[in-house]
Amino acid sequence: MKTKHLIVLCGIFLFMQNILAQDKKLLMDKPGTFKITTGTLNGQGPDQYMKSCGYTNAEAEAARKNLVTLIGIFRRCPVLKEIKGFDGIGDLNGGRCNTKFGYGLPGTPCFFFETWSLRKGKEVKQTVEPPQWRFEVNMTDKFCSNGFNVSDYSNAYNPTNPAFSENGANKSTVALREIFFLPGVKEEVCPGIDRYGDNLVIFNPGQPEYWNHVTIREAFRLLTDYYKLLPDKIQVETIVPMLENEFSNFSETEKNGFAYFGSQESVSRIGSGKNETPVMRPNPEYWDRKLPRSAIQFMWLEIPNKEEVKRKLEGNLKSEDGYYYVYRLLDELDVKDLLPVIGH
Repeated sequence: MKTKHLIVLCGIFLFMQNILAQDKKLLMDKPGTFKITTGTLNGQGPDQYMKSCGYTNAEAEAARKNLVTLIGIFRRCPVLKEIKGFDGIGDLNGGRCNTKFGYGLPGTPCFFFETWSLRKGKEVKQTVEPPQWRFEVNMTDKFCSNGFNVSDYSNAYNPTNPAFSENGANKSTVALREIFFLPGVKEEVCPGIDRYGDNLVIFNPGQPEYWNHVTIREAFRLLTDYYKLLPDKIQVETIVPMLENEFSNFSETEKNGFAYFGSQESVSRIGSGKNETPVMRPNPEYWDRKLPRSAIQFMWLEIPNKEEVKRKLEGNLKSEDGYYYVYRLLDELDVKDLLPVIGH
């Protein structure tokens, strides 16, 4: 009976979605505008290490000019060159401060597409939660915690583990969150651009690697340090011996070798067999510190492959969804055009 009710509800939902879609029509020929807005690029609070990146107003202004230049490259795409159907906004804001792995002033540029539609015979502009697409600048820690997304138990109530302390738990959590499994199979698009699934990384190929491999010894040290400081004594006495046993099964050579994704059934999920999912950590030596901190040295963009972008573009066009413009941008963008901004 529950299954039948669920099927009926799904049918009603799809029917209503179809009715709502028929009630809205994108005004694709309506002339639009474009403007750049700037939020706070500096003045970030302390990072997870309780330190401040300390960018100056002069550095923030220089970074803003670089980001405006970057926005200008995107505006060469037809959808942002001859704007029709929406009012566009290039919004510039700061990003995550990271004093251990960062250097360049971080930013999160975002494109908003305030779409014009005809609804019930009236022209309406979507200004609340409009279609949008953002990317990250100068943040190599995007995937930290990927696969090691542990909880911070620093505010635990009534801990039973005598080794537990709020400060110690916080530090061990932060340390473990630095490492991550590679977010996808690495594919070199061209020198300076790597793809990991739907993720594109644009970087300076003349610099050291932006991410470093982590050894099995180091990964287990971080895991063990974290689990030793859990607030619950029984959890510690259960998990830590299991980790120690897993670690003991590796040879000394393997322990000093790189860590990879291992068995899903293990506590650590770490193995020594070379595969396409190694354990990584941001490399603080990647940055060219001869450049000003306002320079763009690294970018992360979420862009699916061409076939997927085309599919979503056509789907949103058919359903009169404003995200059609987002996927037009991603379809028209040649990411190689972004390479010249690296180092400037």
